[in-house]
Amino acid sequence: DSIASIAADLREALRRTAEHPEWKPAHFELSFGLKERRAADPKSTDDPVEVEGGLKLRGSIDLIERHDDGELRATDYKTGKVRASRTTVIEGGEILQPVFYALVLEKLFPGAKVFGGRLWYCTAAGEFTPVEVKLDDEARGAAKLVASTVREAIDKGFLPAAPNERACEYCDYKLVCGPYEETRTKRKKQDKLQGL
Repeated sequence: DSIASIAADLREALRRTAEHPEWKPAHFELSFGLKERRAADPKSTDDPVEVEGGLKLRGSIDLIERHDDGELRATDYKTGKVRASRTTVIEGGEILQPVFYALVLEKLFPGAKVFGGRLWYCTAAGEFTPVEVKLDDEARGAAKLVASTVREAIDKGFLPAAPNERACEYCDYKLVCGPYEETRTKRKKQDKLQGL
């Protein structure tokens, strides 16, 4: 049943992809700063990419598409339920991939026009929902805010885990922090967590 469900999701995702022939796949699994990527796109780079405020990023973009007019778009596939709103930019720092992947594209493809980034919840669980974030002034401002917040936290040596309510339920790093991070966060001075 699980394999049949995956196949059904894949067929529907491909059908929906075909509805937008103006966006064509250009690169798959384009990695930056990850040296041991065996299945990486040939355009991948071993070096991290420096973006806003001197942040150096490492990662892998699931899909880069090129529009008929030449614009590029970074897509990050999601297989769970939709956790981003349609008006997302960085969602309070919780959803950074669309904006920062778009900034990475600007650095890796100098001279190319970058439309932005998107999350594509490409399964029935996510109702095949795309969440696009244009790389506009608001997105660039949000990226600068993230960079300055991170820089300030590093300068002050204050890098606490500060999850939102119930965020730990979906976090892949619970093994690192432990099961009681939300409880510990409530004991911290809340004014110190304002920037986060």
